[in-house]
Amino acid sequence: MKVGAFHMINQVNIEDYITGGAVHGKIYTDPEIFNLELDNIFKNTWVYVAHESEVANKGDYKTTYIGDQPVIVTRGADEPEFHVMFNRCRHKGASVCQQEKGNANFFRCAYHGWTYQNNGKLTGMPFPDGYADDFKKEDMGLLHVPRVESYRGFIFASINENVPSLEEHLGYAKKYIDYVVDEDSEGIGLTAGSHKYAYDGNWKLQIENTIDPYHLNFTHHSFFKILEKNTGKKINFKKMHNNERIKDLGNGHSLYELDGDIGIGALPFNLIIFPNLGFVGSHVRVTHPVSVDKTKVDLYPIMLQGASEEENAERLRKHEGFYGPAAFGTADDMEVGFDRVREGLQADAHEEDWLHISRGQNRETIDEDGLITATSSDEVAARALYKEWHRLMTTSN
Repeated sequence: MKVGAFHMINQVNIEDYITGGAVHGKIYTDPEIFNLELDNIFKNTWVYVAHESEVANKGDYKTTYIGDQPVIVTRGADEPEFHVMFNRCRHKGASVCQQEKGNANFFRCAYHGWTYQNNGKLTGMPFPDGYADDFKKEDMGLLHVPRVESYRGFIFASINENVPSLEEHLGYAKKYIDYVVDEDSEGIGLTAGSHKYAYDGNWKLQIENTIDPYHLNFTHHSFFKILEKNTGKKINFKKMHNNERIKDLGNGHSLYELDGDIGIGALPFNLIIFPNLGFVGSHVRVTHPVSVDKTKVDLYPIMLQGASEEENAERLRKHEGFYGPAAFGTADDMEVGFDRVREGLQADAHEEDWLHISRGQNRETIDEDGLITATSSDEVAARALYKEWHRLMTTSN
């Protein structure tokens, strides 16, 4: 048996589930593989947890997850530092913060009243005379996630204290994060709130879908027909795919360079930061694995700090038009890309149960930066994702 920090699972030979151009259907449906992902990926690399604008003031906090681990991201009340702490009382293990965000100088466990400062230090507990003289409050604060680093306002954390630096992890993806931040001379903020959805399917389906232009004119056919009617311009998807590129940025990250604006966003690219962060249209997309067949997703529109209210409102309307809860894009993807895939994966195809990600593999090129690239209808992004997935899933901890 393999024993992880919180999971016990049977031995899984990952080599049985992936080739250079295909992945086995069980990687989306097998609970043992999912548990191994939580241990080898989400506890072993950098995971995005918050943007600095969400905890802009001293005492601000946000609750979120690193894989299935509940954490609190805070800006200290007495110092400007960021903290990422496990949302778990040191007494009986109850969560100490239930709100998604707020401002507080302390967190008090509702079970037995243990109270912690915003930076995690234990300040007191009821009836302290019941503890022996060698009980040290300074050793019983909320446990901190070992590594926390920020790049251009985006805060990442890692449960693995020996993980390479965040900048090394981001690699070639850094310059595209720079582009997002430098859109406005005064920076950006995730200050417009978020909208959330959940689906009954594996978390990797959402990551794959973030950069999958191959599906656009099929899954989103109705949207583009309406767009063509409203603009009077017919979209030539074949020409679009030939002009656009997808790049493998390394470390599981990938980039989709758009050729012009087809009406679904402000950024000239989609970007995946492995394993849980995406930049799409004009929003930040965060994917949370819940179980092998349950995923939650948070979308945060990107606001320009120096722009007028009218300009930011226009960005919001554009975001809502395709990605909003009453729009076409998200609903299409959830129905076709997630629900129908989940249903289809219930069919047991035995030795033929392979899903192909080989499109364009025969026409990949290497660009001036040494990055693998191909046209936007090719599955470079999926291969980049599963290259890093395979590396981490077969790395001994």
